[in-house]
Amino acid sequence: MKDLIFASLVTITVIIFFGCQEEATLAPVANQSDQGPEFLAKKPAANLKGEMDLQFDVFATWPEEPVWVGTITFEENGTYGMRFFHLSEFKGFSQASPFKEYFEVYDLADEDKVYLGGPDEGVTTTANKPPEDCTYRMNGEIDQALPPFEGWLGRQVHMSGTMTWQFLTLPDGSEILVPEEAPGTFRIN
Repeated sequence: MKDLIFASLVTITVIIFFGCQEEATLAPVANQSDQGPEFLAKKPAANLKGEMDLQFDVFATWPEEPVWVGTITFEENGTYGMRFFHLSEFKGFSQASPFKEYFEVYDLADEDKVYLGGPDEGVTTTANKPPEDCTYRMNGEIDQALPPFEGWLGRQVHMSGTMTWQFLTLPDGSEILVPEEAPGTFRIN
C-alpha cells in the first residue's frame, strides 16, 4: 500500500511538472539593440569639475546682488560667469563663520542665461591672526540646469578653496577687514 501511494505521488508530481513546462514558454531574451532609444537606460552624467576664480564685491547690496562674482572654467565645457548671492546674516572675521548662499553659473555674454544654479551651505574657517588666508567649504544641490549641463540636475555640488582678505579704508579714514578673493574647486557628483 505504501508503494502504491508513493508511486501515485511521484506520477502526479511528474505530470504536474511536465504539464507546467508545456504551458509556460519562456519569453525570448531581450537585447538592448532590439529596443528603441526610449527603452535604453540613461547613463548618469559623470562628475563635473571646474576651477573657480571669484572676487568679493564689497559694495553689493545683498541678498539682491551677488557678493561673490567671477568665472568658473570646466575642462571640457569652457569658461562661464559665476556668482553667489549671500542669504545668511553677514559676519565679520571670526574663527568659523557658517553661511548660506545661492550660486549661479551663467553665460558671460548673456548674464540672464543661467546654466547651473542651486542653494549651498558652508563654513569659512579662519586663521588665528587676521588677515591671514583662510579656507572655505560648501555643499549644495543643483536645482536648475540647462544644456549642456542638464544631466547634473538634482545632483550634489561641493566647493572648497582659499579666501584672501584685505583692509578697506572707509571715507572717515578707518580700516575694516573684508574678503578679497576666493579661488577654489567646484565638483558635482
